Amino acid sequence: MDEKLQIELEDAASQSWWARILYTLGSQYGRTQLRFVGKTDDDRRLYVSDTFPGPPLGATPPEEQWAPGMEASLAELRQQIARDGWSETSRGQKPWELTFARRAGS
Repeated sequence: MDEKLQIELEDAASQSWWARILYTLGSQYGRTQLRFVGKTDDDRRLYVSDTFPGPPLGATPPEEQWAPGMEASLAELRQQIARDGWSETSRGQKPWELTFARRAGS
């Protein structure tokens, strides 16, 4: 049976109350720290990218123009995933909407 992995975009401050306070106090102009995470079907987080500044998550997805470091962060995460034996199986409309698979136990 194959394992599946999906990349998602998240607000890094959303994971803990103390991170939310630090990001809020240190942010400028309502910006936040975003990151990509690689999650399995059972919602385990196997991969976490470096953070990059961007607008709060909402209706408008971030782009490199106003979220500098986004492309580099995603590229590094994809390299980590590939090194661990995952193969890309599908892409969505957004650059980070990627799905990977590998043999269970790999």
